[in-house]
Amino acid sequence: MALEILFFRSLFRNTKTDLKPGPALVYGSAKWLWLGSLAFHWSLLIILVRHLRFFTEPQPGLITILQSLDGFFQVAVPVLFLSDAILAAALAFLLMRRLIDSKLRYITLATDYFPLLLIGSIAITGILMRHIYKVDLRRVKEFTMDLILLQPSTPQDVGILFYVHLFLVSMLISYFPFSKLMHMSGIFLSPTRNLANDNRMRRHVNPWNHDVKVHTYEEYEEEFRPVMMAAGVPVDKSESANDGESNNTVYG
Repeated sequence: MALEILFFRSLFRNTKTDLKPGPALVYGSAKWLWLGSLAFHWSLLIILVRHLRFFTEPQPGLITILQSLDGFFQVAVPVLFLSDAILAAALAFLLMRRLIDSKLRYITLATDYFPLLLIGSIAITGILMRHIYKVDLRRVKEFTMDLILLQPSTPQDVGILFYVHLFLVSMLISYFPFSKLMHMSGIFLSPTRNLANDNRMRRHVNPWNHDVKVHTYEEYEEEFRPVMMAAGVPVDKSESANDGESNNTVYG
């Protein structure tokens, strides 16, 4: 489970298939998808943890260390965080993959595009607020701390972009429980990963299964034997044999 949750083990072992002239079914590596997904999820996690500085006072030392590591290369002023750049690149890769690959584009639904575009919009507005249309972070923190204390207030002079960013984040939180994004929690409920792999030694029975009346083949044939024989369907026991058994039972 740890390998699956932290490093996407099944996606790393996944292979793509393609039909070549011949015809021949060819299997190939899908490591770019694994790498793009890993970069996207880890960078998003780091960004979420970094944002905890707006909801805590005093700021935990772990977040301070994480910010220092994330801005290790000291590029631009204010410092460009690596997680921001990696998230933007990973989102572009995952979106372009669906647009360029004709087979993948054919099976892609609006529910596949929408989360990528929504998260991408959140990332873009966040980057713009940090590097171009700067906002007063002190007022933003006052606003978030008031939310934590259940005393919401309207921040002054933070710019319209902050409210756009906040609206998109709220939309993502509202959309999350009803979308494919729930695979994040679904992995913990996967029976192929959280049950013991000893089904050859003992049978696993679902304790929530209710009793089901079983209709055996013998009962099925007994009910539909005349119709089956009229249709030419082979039966285990003919009508005459059944009559003979009945006679033996009666007169024996």
